[in-house]
Amino acid sequence: MSLPVLIIDGYNIIGAWEDLKAMMERDIGSARDQLISFMAGYRDWAWDRIIIVFDGQNYAWEEIDGVEVVFTGGRETADTLIERLSAGLSVNYGVEVATSDFAEYRAASNVGARVYSAASLKEKLMEKRESYRRLTGTKKKEGLMLNDVLNKSVLNSLDRLRRSH
Repeated sequence: MSLPVLIIDGYNIIGAWEDLKAMMERDIGSARDQLISFMAGYRDWAWDRIIIVFDGQNYAWEEIDGVEVVFTGGRETADTLIERLSAGLSVNYGVEVATSDFAEYRAASNVGARVYSAASLKEKLMEKRESYRRLTGTKKKEGLMLNDVLNKSVLNSLDRLRRSH
């Protein structure tokens, strides 16, 4: 069996991941590029295909670094395209969808797709990274980093403090 296909609700994930959300507030194009680049690092060994769908004015479908990037046309939303892709691709692939939009979550689930919230997608990516490291024998950098010992709430507080100055 081939690897699954991951369909990402692009702007939904950007809006849910704090680093991309902050970037989007300054430059939406950079946030899109960052998400595409980040996901390209996982495509070859985690999914057969990664498709990131964005709402757009003019329909476009292109491949960037192995990731399929789709901008919907003016009459179609990212949600409706994701639903069509989920249903159509499920015939030949295991389909996974990443969105925190509840209606989209239900629609994708109803056609048999495995659905990840933005937070659970991030967790899955970290799990896949760790699995890849174990498989290839790649080790983390030596030494202890603050991120390794502080809990998430402390790290978030430090990040807010850093941004306020």
